[in-house]
Amino acid sequence: MVRIFTGLALCIALAGCAEHRDYLSAHYLDQYAEPGPRPEHFRECHGFSCAVVSRVSLAPAEWRRVRAMFTPPAKDAATERRRIAGAVALMQRLVGAQTGTSAHQWTHRNMMILPNLGDPTQLDCIDEAVNTWTYMTMMERDGLFRFHHVASLAFAGLPTDPNPRNAAVLQERGGAYYVLDPSLVDAGATVPVLPLAAWLDTWPPVMSRYDGAGLPRS
Repeated sequence: MVRIFTGLALCIALAGCAEHRDYLSAHYLDQYAEPGPRPEHFRECHGFSCAVVSRVSLAPAEWRRVRAMFTPPAKDAATERRRIAGAVALMQRLVGAQTGTSAHQWTHRNMMILPNLGDPTQLDCIDEAVNTWTYMTMMERDGLFRFHHVASLAFAGLPTDPNPRNAAVLQERGGAYYVLDPSLVDAGATVPVLPLAAWLDTWPPVMSRYDGAGLPRS
């Protein structure tokens, strides 16, 4: 994600929490995520570093809108990633209407998060990563994924990279890892999909190099 002014200490602490060489960790999931989220009852983090937790309940008709994003079923993994990115954006809009988190304070000039100043409606990289994991976990448990499963969170930053960041991750079954990072766009916009290696590399990422499925553009 980006440079963070509030909650920076937590992002820095994560630099020592690598579980394996792919830079994935369950650290923040263990702290903040709900183990068994369901559309009718799940937890939403906001306020920076999950300082505020809202309980969200989607109506059956709202969850049907999410399921409709996957109809007909995708025929390949790239198409499925595009649908997942769109479904996460839809979830942000549905949830934001309940929690008041629809308007984010990003500046895209340098892809940085501005100081929070105690505003509970704003999200940092930890909030975004945990919430995106929650949305995708509910989708996967509802049988909407054919080619992916939800992995732990990716982290990067420090000691050599000055931009601490966290994001949710999909793994193509038996294959590559892809990051979905809503912090790179406005709330409710289609979420960028990037190969994990690209997300870990130079920051901010050059998103124009990749299409909506995280594949290199020709």
